[in-house]
Amino acid sequence: MIAQGFDQDTIEETIQKGEAAGLLDDRLFAKLWVEDRLLYHPISRRAVTQELAEKGIAPEIANEILGERYPPEKEKEIALKLAQTRLARYENLDRDRRIRRTVVFLTRRGFNISLATRVVRAAIEKLND
Repeated sequence: MIAQGFDQDTIEETIQKGEAAGLLDDRLFAKLWVEDRLLYHPISRRAVTQELAEKGIAPEIANEILGERYPPEKEKEIALKLAQTRLARYENLDRDRRIRRTVVFLTRRGFNISLATRVVRAAIEKLND
């Protein structure tokens, strides 16, 4: 007996029915999760991979979907857009503080420090042009 009061046979039967009806699809879930992250709350590939693992998505499915929807090349582009947006928010701060806060913001989103620093410097240079 499971804590919710359902026996193992009922649970397995329900899972089989859900799979047969196409309601339990890890690939579809992973695809939608990645797309949602990219559109509404962008984070690094590593962070998305970790989230998918926490949701129980098999690593091979996560890697396949990330390869399709969030290729490694796109990570720098996303980090740069996030940096530009954040730098604009911090326009009233001095240059060093803007850089530091933006790098910290990107690292909290899962981007490694090296990439975060590079894209913030690139965004600053673009602003100065």
